[in-house]
Amino acid sequence: MRKGKIHLAYKHFLGYKKGADGRPEIVEEEAEIIRKIFDLFLDGWTIRHIAQHLTDEGIPTPKGNSKWPVSTVENILSNEKYKGDALLQKTYTEDYLTKKVKKNCGEVKQYLVEHSHEPIIDPETFDRVQELLAKRRPYKSKLRDGSPFCNKLICADCGGFFGHKVWHNHGNTKRYDIWYCNQRYRGNKVCETPILYESDIKRAFEQFLCSIGKKAEYSPERWRELVDSVSVQSDKMLVFTLNDGSKHTIAL
Repeated sequence: MRKGKIHLAYKHFLGYKKGADGRPEIVEEEAEIIRKIFDLFLDGWTIRHIAQHLTDEGIPTPKGNSKWPVSTVENILSNEKYKGDALLQKTYTEDYLTKKVKKNCGEVKQYLVEHSHEPIIDPETFDRVQELLAKRRPYKSKLRDGSPFCNKLICADCGGFFGHKVWHNHGNTKRYDIWYCNQRYRGNKVCETPILYESDIKRAFEQFLCSIGKKAEYSPERWRELVDSVSVQSDKMLVFTLNDGSKHTIAL
């Protein structure tokens, strides 16, 4: 590792094979899949939607399976090897008798080999993707458990998830379920996307159902069945991205 020698599990690593010089060599057909994943993510597709799209297209996973897990797509998007670098010893063997392997969280030394091989993704594109991933990750654990809107509403300003809050009127006799960007009041810039009443989200969904000729009746089951994500625009527009990849815009 100190000498910068790279060892990949090529059998299960999409985009590269072992070259004649022992270094990773690009497999162009597989590299196109990697580029497609990065392009779709930068175009605003969610990781779940990308995974479903790859599955529907019949593209095999790195392990040769037919169904793409969300975690596989996320691992590809965050793997520095696709920009030509290699971080070595991400995991380590904790016990050589049991062969138990653990994620390296500083227990042993890591080695970063920069420009170790030809990149599939240019560094600028890779870094933009990491910024978007970093904006979304911290807020997943704060999302409302059990709600069909959880992990579905995305701020068009910053890419962060919308979170749930409860408002009460002055008499404290009535409650309002609202959703707004979790990063709205963080940092110096305030996101311009509006605060949404849960009732308005349901009403917008019913308008969308009418627009595609279906019975306008909201239910969590129908929402989960049809909706992959909703981009919340600052001009009070909701852009529904469906599980089939189509998009529909509804004004609040």
